[in-house]
Amino acid sequence: MNPPRESYETGCDRESTMTNAGSQHAEIWLRGNIRPVAWLALMVAVVAGGLIAAGSMGATGPLYWLLVAAFCGIAGGSVGMLAWVAARPRLERKGDFLQIRLSPTSVQQVPLEAVECFFQGSNPIARSGEPTCGDHAAFRVNTLVMRLAERAADISSCPTFTPWGTWDDGYVIFDGRWCEPLSADLARSLSRRLIEAKRSLSTGQSAAGVGA
Repeated sequence: MNPPRESYETGCDRESTMTNAGSQHAEIWLRGNIRPVAWLALMVAVVAGGLIAAGSMGATGPLYWLLVAAFCGIAGGSVGMLAWVAARPRLERKGDFLQIRLSPTSVQQVPLEAVECFFQGSNPIARSGEPTCGDHAAFRVNTLVMRLAERAADISSCPTFTPWGTWDDGYVIFDGRWCEPLSADLARSLSRRLIEAKRSLSTGQSAAGVGA
């Protein structure tokens, strides 16, 4: 099964062919993870094991084993694809941009100069795993918040795959269940990397101006 093809967008409302996206080196700032997919893989393994055990103990024909093989192939391929998608980095730096992956099929690009800082947050979650208000929360999940500059009004909001995070009113929020473990130290580290990236970008622009 082929993985979903990603589209690249600059901002949130227009397509970009990104002819140089593949040629630039990507620096991973926030990794994804496959923890939520592990439970699905376990369920598939249990079902497949049950089908194989049932077939071994009973009188079954070739059609039964063909169906079991088809189930194992399709389910295994689907879980593998989901694991690959879930493991993709949530945040990468490519040149003068940060690439944000809050959807399995698309990546948004934000200029470094439009990002102000990172800080740790948390969201109240119900037992079902759905966001809820604080009074009815069963637990809280750590989040990473990326704040955008007010002047970047054209990218203040963007559609996302909600379980991975949200992007609204100038705040990009990464859900800790679908990325590497989040902490205040990680948020501070990312803010330092942002400052260093902006500094190197400014130095490069100044050198280019002098050379011209």
